[in-house]
Amino acid sequence: MGYRGSVTVAIRAVAAALALVAVTAGAAPAQPTGEALPGLEAYDQLMTAVLRKWRVPGAGLAVARDGRILLARGYGLADRASGAPVEPTSLFRLASLSKTVTAVAVLQLVQEGRLGLDTKVLPILGELGPRPGKITDARVRNITVRHLLEHSAGFDRDKSGDPVFMPYAAAAAKRQGGPLPPDCPTIMRDTLERKLDFTPGERFAYSNIGYCILGRVIERVAGAPYEAHVRERVLGPAGAARMKVGRTREAAEGEVTYYDFETKEHPTMPGLGVTHAPRPYGGFAVETMDAYGGWIGSPVDYLRFVLAIDGRRGPALLNAATIARMTAHAGPQDGAGGEESAPFGSFYALGVRVRPVKGGGVNTWHFGSLPGTVSIALRSADGFAWVVAFNGRPADRNIFRYAVDRALWEVKGKVKSWPAGDLAAARP
Repeated sequence: MGYRGSVTVAIRAVAAALALVAVTAGAAPAQPTGEALPGLEAYDQLMTAVLRKWRVPGAGLAVARDGRILLARGYGLADRASGAPVEPTSLFRLASLSKTVTAVAVLQLVQEGRLGLDTKVLPILGELGPRPGKITDARVRNITVRHLLEHSAGFDRDKSGDPVFMPYAAAAAKRQGGPLPPDCPTIMRDTLERKLDFTPGERFAYSNIGYCILGRVIERVAGAPYEAHVRERVLGPAGAARMKVGRTREAAEGEVTYYDFETKEHPTMPGLGVTHAPRPYGGFAVETMDAYGGWIGSPVDYLRFVLAIDGRRGPALLNAATIARMTAHAGPQDGAGGEESAPFGSFYALGVRVRPVKGGGVNTWHFGSLPGTVSIALRSADGFAWVVAFNGRPADRNIFRYAVDRALWEVKGKVKSWPAGDLAAARP
């Protein structure tokens, strides 16, 4: 699991509270929608408890075992104003779960011999990259595909800020004379023309801009727009064709409404047509975040993708050798603090977090988080997988996601007899 084993006292306390609330909370905010095979009632109790305790409006959950989808549910409200419930097909912003999608697309190109993990990135980018006379740090020439995948390319948002968000994105667009809202190619070029925070390969530092660059690498190598290529080569074959890159101000059909813990309006990303808005609807521009945080989909959509990576369901997106490279121990990660670090004996590999388990095998997972959104996707060494997404983000977002992560593992341990069968929701 993501954080099984050694956890902080605070996380244990919250997880215990969740277990208590699951017993005492009473009726859920709304009856679950969707399907679940018999014997999985503990998941409904847990999700009801989570929504009540953390005051999150709604969530979606999908659970699988040995490639069979056993539960695909919606909980609570997709929209508070209308009272519409979350359906199992409701679309959520998946935030950084997008990074695993991008990593699989990159690794497919590596598997096909069209790209190398240790290939330097600037020659691939060509005219999209930094202007030769504007490079201020020669080390950018040494950034490789592997560095970007494992977050070791030299960008550290804790030191110099995250260039994809405000106010850095607007400043980049002004320097580059780029479009508004600031798009990924503009921010990428500006970042690569500025000084790095450390030498590429030296250490881990979680980086959105690194995956922005990988999206452009995919486009250059594949000769197609990022979203179109990923939908055709990754998501379509996985049975997740409903997934798409979202938009900030315009909801897709079936997409939930997002609620942050902070309700006041804030200054928006320039170019969105408004000057102030709640953070989920203007604090960032989802349409520019494609490769690092822009995908929307239902939990069951994303679960189909997760199951297709190694062929637990349908043809495998990656072969065994590529998956071994994807989950192998990455470069130095000592001292990699911050909320996106991977503690407790785990590490960030190529687009996934990895924790080796006793007896062999690994658990892999990723978190996603934006104002109004929290998501978790996990594949376990013993054949389980689950995806959960929320349309609200509490103030204590790190404790929240750790607690939900641990509680989902605890529910798995409470199921005495796993049902046979495969839900209709398993079909796209």
